[in-house]
Amino acid sequence: MLGGEIASYFEHKVEHHDMTSSSVELTAYQTREDVPFDVARSLLNAHLTWAYDEFRALGAPKFDLMEHARRFFLHFDSVLPPNGAYFLAHDANKQAVGTGSLRRISDDTAEMKHLYVRPEARGAGVGQSLINARISAARALGIKTLVADTFCGNDPMIRLYRSAGFKDSAPYDSAVATITPELIPHLHYFRMEL
Repeated sequence: MLGGEIASYFEHKVEHHDMTSSSVELTAYQTREDVPFDVARSLLNAHLTWAYDEFRALGAPKFDLMEHARRFFLHFDSVLPPNGAYFLAHDANKQAVGTGSLRRISDDTAEMKHLYVRPEARGAGVGQSLINARISAARALGIKTLVADTFCGNDPMIRLYRSAGFKDSAPYDSAVATITPELIPHLHYFRMEL
């Protein structure tokens, strides 16, 4: 397992799901020392590059995507227990194919962030598994409300959040909006009561 031995924090730390002819393993990391940061950075950079290109194609203004990455890793403890949850998804060959995080933004509310699945693993349920794992993690942390955002026009992600039970929502004080408030009109917001 990448990142060494991971202490058990959530009841279902590792889940197996059928991915066509292979399976995916989700790992929730307990401490900063256990996280394979080279893998985490690679996935976040791929996610941000993809998101930047998509945002720009839809008419969003230019923004500093590397500032998002810098702040995420600067405040990485916000996505580790007891403040949140950080997941990596690995395929049957132990290759990292996805990631997702959860960060507490108040006593009873948490934000789902950085859901990303590599293109070759899309359509096999990895994204849904990462959403379900973060919902379970939120419940384990005593969270009552989950919020999320994606860019307007990201129809696959919008469908995914809606199919998971999220409802469209008014804007909230999201991590993206805090770093680059000019993106607020280009974001689609979601909320789920647990």
